[in-house]
Amino acid sequence: MVSWPIIQTFLVLLGPIIYSRGNAFYQSTKLRGPPRALTLGTHRILNILFVAGVVALLSTLPTFAPENIFQKTGSRLQIPTDVLFHRLSKIREITPDDEILHARLVSKEARLMYANFGPKPLVECSWCSLEEANTYLSYALPTLALPHLLHIAVLGIVTSSYFSPFGSVWRTQATVAGLALFLAELYFVGVSTSDHTANTLAKLPADVVWTHWRLILWRGIGIAFVDAWLGYVIFLTGTGRWTAGLDGLRVQEKLETLNKASELVYARLHSENLLRQTVLGNKDLRERSFEFWMAEERAGKEIMLDEEVKKVRASLTLNLTQLTEGAAQKSEGMLDTISTWRGLSTQAPPTSSLQP
Repeated sequence: MVSWPIIQTFLVLLGPIIYSRGNAFYQSTKLRGPPRALTLGTHRILNILFVAGVVALLSTLPTFAPENIFQKTGSRLQIPTDVLFHRLSKIREITPDDEILHARLVSKEARLMYANFGPKPLVECSWCSLEEANTYLSYALPTLALPHLLHIAVLGIVTSSYFSPFGSVWRTQATVAGLALFLAELYFVGVSTSDHTANTLAKLPADVVWTHWRLILWRGIGIAFVDAWLGYVIFLTGTGRWTAGLDGLRVQEKLETLNKASELVYARLHSENLLRQTVLGNKDLRERSFEFWMAEERAGKEIMLDEEVKKVRASLTLNLTQLTEGAAQKSEGMLDTISTWRGLSTQAPPTSSLQP
C-alpha cells in the first residue's frame, strides 16, 4: 500500500503542474461565443441516453435481482442446509429450484460459489464442478456480458453519424468506457480473490460479501454514470461549449459547406447555359434578345450624350485632377522636410513632372 506521506509528497511536487496544465486545457475549451442551439439529432441522442440511464438505475432495484435465500432468512453462510431451507419454508413455499439448491449447498465451497455467481449457475449448470471454479465462470459469462453488450450497442448507436456528428466525436471514448465496465465486473467475479477470502473467514451474516448482488448494483450505477457523462459531453459539444477535438469536424463542416456552395453554383451555371441554348436555338427568342441588347446599347449612348451627365463627368475629372495636384504638393513638402533634416539642399522637381 502507498503511504500517506508519499501521496503528500507526490501532490506537492506534481500538483501545481497538473493544476496549471488542467487549467490551461479548460481555458482552451471555453466557449468563444454564444451557445448554439441543439440539433434534432442531438436531442434524440440525449433522450436515448436518458432512457438507457433510467433503465440501468431501475435494474438495481431488488425486484429485478435474484433472491438471496441467506439474506432472506437472515442466516450465516455456515448454517446447516436443513436449517436454512426450514427457515425458508416458513417464509414461502419451496420450489423445484430450491430443491436443487438444497442438494448442492452442502459444502462451504458451493456456498462461496453461490455468493460469487448467484443461484443461477448452481441451479442450471449440470456440467459445472466445484473443483473447477472456472466452469461456473464460463457458464455465468454470457449472463454477465449481456447487459454490457446491450449498453455498448446503445453507445454505438448514439455515437454514430446518423443522428449527429457531435456524437461521433466521442465514439472511441464511449466504447472504451463501456468495455472498461465489463472488464471491471469480470475482474471482480473471475480474477479477484478478495471477496472469496473475506467470505471464507466470515462468521456473521453482515461479514459476508455477496459479490453477485453487489455487482448488479454497481453495474447499473456504472452504466447510468457512463450514459450521463456521454450525454453531458455531447451536450457541451453540440452547444459549442466544448471545442477540444473538433478540428476534424470543423474541417468536415467547411468541406460540406463548400461542396454545397459549388453544387449551387454549378446548378445555376447549368440552368443559365440551358437558357442560353434555348434562346439561341429559337429564332424568335434570338431576334428578341438581339433587339434587347441593341436597345440597351442605344440607351447607354443616349445617357452618355445627355448634358447633365457630361457635366457630372467633367466635374469628376476636375476633382480627380485637383486631388492629383494636391497629392503632388504634399509629397513635395514631405521630401523637402526630410531633405532639410538630413542637411541636403532642396531642389523641387518641376510640377509638370508630377502630373500624371
